[in-house]
Amino acid sequence: MTTGQKMDLFVLDLSFLGWIILGAICCGIGLLFVQPYPEATKAEVYLILKHRI
Repeated sequence: MTTGQKMDLFVLDLSFLGWIILGAICCGIGLLFVQPYPEATKAEVYLILKHRI
């Protein structure tokens, strides 16, 4: 499913790097609030890629 999309997915993961760093600065507690956003985004990307196939 990710053939030809791996670089786009990598850049998508990098886009959340700032949020993860900010969440880690708050003694890791902030990660509890930040983590659902990348997970929801990956789920949406999966649905889009699944629809294309």
